[in-house]
Amino acid sequence: MRGRAHQLLLCAALLFAGCAGTPEEPESAAAGSQPADLGEQRNPLAEEADRLLEADRAFAARVLEKGAPEAFHNFFDSQGVRLTFDGEPPLGPDVVAQSLENGTMLLSWDPRYAEVFAPGGWGVTWGDWQAYETGAGGKRLGQGRYLNVWKKQRDGSWKVHMNLTPAQAAP
Repeated sequence: MRGRAHQLLLCAALLFAGCAGTPEEPESAAAGSQPADLGEQRNPLAEEADRLLEADRAFAARVLEKGAPEAFHNFFDSQGVRLTFDGEPPLGPDVVAQSLENGTMLLSWDPRYAEVFAPGGWGVTWGDWQAYETGAGGKRLGQGRYLNVWKKQRDGSWKVHMNLTPAQAAP
C-alpha cells in the first residue's frame, strides 16, 4: 500500500505542478462549465478540454455498449488506479477490469466538466454516476459524483490515470 499511496501523492503533485504556466499562456482550460463565447478565438487548451470531455463521454458509452470490465480495461492507462471505498485499490487495466467482473450491476455516468492543465498532459473530468441491478426493471443501487484524472498518451489519446467514485447509497 505504501507504494500506491506514494503513487497517488506523486500524481497529485504532478497534476498541480503542471498548472504553473507563463503569463502569456493560460494555466488551464475547461469544457462543459460555461457556454463558449463564439466571438473569441479559443485557446488550444480549451480545444483539448473539449476532446477530453468527449473521451469521457466515449468511455461512458463503451461501458453501456461492452460492459464495465472491457471499457475500464480499454480506457485506463498502464498505471491507472481505481480508488474504491473499501479494500485495496486495483492498479492497472487488467486488475481494474477483474475488479469489475462480478456482473451484478449496470454502471452509467454523465460527464459534465473537463479541464486540461498546461502543458496539456494532464486533465480531469467529473460528472454524475448511477448504478443499477442488471436485468429489466433493476433497482438503483447507488448514485453520486465521480472524478477522473486523465493522462495524455504519446499517441495523443487520453487514458484514465485515477478514478474516484465515492460510494453513496440509492435514495
